[in-house]
Amino acid sequence: MSDAARLAFVGAGGHSGQALYPCIAQIPEFDLVAVCDIDAARAESAARRFGALKAYMDVATMLDEANPAGVCICGMPDMHHSVSLQCLQRGIPVWMEKPPAWDLKGAVELVDAAKAAGTFGMVGFMKRFAQANAIAKEYLDSGELGPVSSITLMHGAGKYDEFRRMLLFNGIHMIDLGRFLAGEWVELHAFGAQTSAGTQAISVSFTLSGGGVGQLNINSAHTWQDTFEQVYLTGSEGGLHLESGRDLEVISQKRRFSAGKGLQTFGWSARYTTSHNLSGWFSSGHHTKGYWGELSHFARAVLGQVEPVATLEDGAQDMRIIEAIVQSLETGQSVVVSDVS
Repeated sequence: MSDAARLAFVGAGGHSGQALYPCIAQIPEFDLVAVCDIDAARAESAARRFGALKAYMDVATMLDEANPAGVCICGMPDMHHSVSLQCLQRGIPVWMEKPPAWDLKGAVELVDAAKAAGTFGMVGFMKRFAQANAIAKEYLDSGELGPVSSITLMHGAGKYDEFRRMLLFNGIHMIDLGRFLAGEWVELHAFGAQTSAGTQAISVSFTLSGGGVGQLNINSAHTWQDTFEQVYLTGSEGGLHLESGRDLEVISQKRRFSAGKGLQTFGWSARYTTSHNLSGWFSSGHHTKGYWGELSHFARAVLGQVEPVATLEDGAQDMRIIEAIVQSLETGQSVVVSDVS
């Protein structure tokens, strides 16, 4: 398929099988040529179910024989780091699930390896591709809301055993979404709480490079079947409210569908929403949540049709913020993000 990128996939576990592989059939630019997993049965099952030409158990052998133009990687952070390095050092672009590594040093190593080889990498920050979030970003970029004055990010998920792990596997999504919508974080101060039942909670106050302020609140008091996510952002001309990357409410005096004369007494407002029909004919959660969008974008970036986004540099910056949060939790002091290395 000359109009599709020859792509391989490393990792055939539960998340990839449920959220990632099912998207491939609806991405015409994605030609799945190989699947690799240390578990032969899982690799062969994924190859059979999702149409790969061959299954492998060894990454180097797969790269030698399948000769992919790009590689997708989904596993644990050490796997993201080690497999990505193998690919990048050969000049092969990669897409990997988040986080890109266990620590900032590993994330920076991937940035340096891609630069040295003249290639690129993307990290699985699917919230950038969730449809309501993408529409919100487009609206912000239009300038109608004015400069960002504040952003509040809230997320609740299932249990974690310590702060860093919660930040690496869930907090990083909200950190990246905050940067995507409101810009870079400059300085932060974090507070943490742990209950006797093992619940983790973190609250972070931060300043933005554009002069605004922000708040991140994440916790592990929910279940994995009933997670919670909201974002509220204000500019100088109103605000945006986002619910789980699916629902968007715009509150803006510049967005009136009618003059509304005489209705103010009765509580008329300038709010409007886009909601559950955002997926259009792509009605599955894979599209609404952004999984389809990130893999589609990677395939097109490999083909040279679009510039990569949610890059390795973004992954390293998100990891830098996580290190700053952990440092603030440990010291009780405010931390300048750029000072963390």
